Amino acid sequence: MAKVSHDPFDLLQRMQQESMEHAPALPQETEAAVLWSGVGFRLGDMRLVTPLDHVLEVLPCPSMTLVPGVKSWLKGVANVRGNLITIIDLSEFFGKPAVFLDDRVRLMIMGIPGLNTGLLVNEVLGLRHFDEELERQDLSGLDDPVLAHLNGAFLRDNVLWGVFDMKSLAESLSFKHVAA
Repeated sequence: MAKVSHDPFDLLQRMQQESMEHAPALPQETEAAVLWSGVGFRLGDMRLVTPLDHVLEVLPCPSMTLVPGVKSWLKGVANVRGNLITIIDLSEFFGKPAVFLDDRVRLMIMGIPGLNTGLLVNEVLGLRHFDEELERQDLSGLDDPVLAHLNGAFLRDNVLWGVFDMKSLAESLSFKHVAA
């Protein structure tokens, strides 16, 4: 008969050895898909998504003051927490019907340094995450003025989400020229 040791240290070593012999294997390390995240929004029937750093804030359309002598897509200015924000109807800017002011309309404050501008959109659809492997680059079959400011698109559940570049919009001459 084997002599059983009552030494606590020996007992702990045996327990450790038995645990390691009967322990399940560690899970395999796998690479997670790289996700691209952005703010999803609707402009008419188009589904668009813009990078998170392009949007400072999303809020319901505030009361605004009209500005005379400007193009019709510049809807006015509004005081948002002490900041004077220029409000642009993004749909009308692209030559589409103006955004109808209802409960779903949102103002997306652009996160472009030195530019206090908000874009009126039909609806903000929240945070969207896309697997970069599902990205669809080819937009050549489409004809829409919004395409000039898209950096590719993602395809999910047969819905094309254009990647809208607010920086490109802010740098365009037609966006900077607001006088009528």
